[in-house]
Amino acid sequence: MHSSMPSSLPRSLGSIIQYAVLAVLAYILAGAPLLSMLTGDSSFSSSSLLSSSYPSNVGAKARHGAVDAGKLDSLVIPEKNLSCAEHGYKGVYVLSREPLVVYIEGFLGEGEGEEVVGLSEPHFTPSTIWNLGTESLNPNIRNSEKAPLPRSHTVKCIENRARTFQGWQPDVFVEKLWSQRYGVGGHYTYHYDWSTAKKKSGRVSSFMVYIEGNCTGGGTHFPRLKRPGGREWCRFIECPSSNSSSSDTTTTKIGKGGQGKTVVGERSKEDLSHGVIFKPIKGNAVFWENMRSDGSGYAESWHAGLPVETGRKIGLNIWSWKIEGYVPPSMEEEL
Repeated sequence: MHSSMPSSLPRSLGSIIQYAVLAVLAYILAGAPLLSMLTGDSSFSSSSLLSSSYPSNVGAKARHGAVDAGKLDSLVIPEKNLSCAEHGYKGVYVLSREPLVVYIEGFLGEGEGEEVVGLSEPHFTPSTIWNLGTESLNPNIRNSEKAPLPRSHTVKCIENRARTFQGWQPDVFVEKLWSQRYGVGGHYTYHYDWSTAKKKSGRVSSFMVYIEGNCTGGGTHFPRLKRPGGREWCRFIECPSSNSSSSDTTTTKIGKGGQGKTVVGERSKEDLSHGVIFKPIKGNAVFWENMRSDGSGYAESWHAGLPVETGRKIGLNIWSWKIEGYVPPSMEEEL
């Protein structure tokens, strides 16, 4: 028995070493998970990061969508049992087909504007701007107050109306609503509503709804849109008088004071005789598309809220966000 031990020990030791080498190779091929944990390696693919960041109420069909949990929290998920009174617009007029720009007369129903103002009043704070992920105050660019709207039944029906107007697109979701209040001198200089344009996700459309327009000035200027020729449009847009040239339009300069034929801000200088200026008429709205179907943004959606000269303007921003492939759990059974 003692004579057999020296010869069997090398064979056992050799087997152990062989198994150990194979185990190390298998561990490396598996991606060395323990090593990643010990070294704090936090490299994830975008799909794995999104999957882990979604809240628990997000269904599996949403997990490949290019959107984070914070964005999902800002979206309105349609309610199947929401019951809203039938709403009839006074008029719907197409100003441009490329990009699509539609003027809506009577977007708000009787009493809705007053309710929105009442809901907003306790929540107004100075409006901010975002630049490279940093939020700040800059009244030379944006001089107004904003308020997130508590989602009363009326607010939910306005959200639903905006989604319905766009044809119940399955990948398009209305963002939760914000109101904007502009006093004398209040403005928002030229900007796009989309910050980045992507095919699979982005802010695809906007409504500017005029809740209160008891003011002079305060129009919404799209300098790159072509002004329609028909005088019928002059009910809703600024038109040069019949005995003056188109360059006679004047307004307060943004952030600079005084009168002039241009609007000057920190971002741009625009000729007010060019493009379209929508009047802030209570209850009416302008709808426009920000992005093409391929995900590129429309340069024509460049716009500004012109300075209020007298009185006060309150507007309602309704933005819609596309998330290709996202299906909320409450809607999965409908597919």
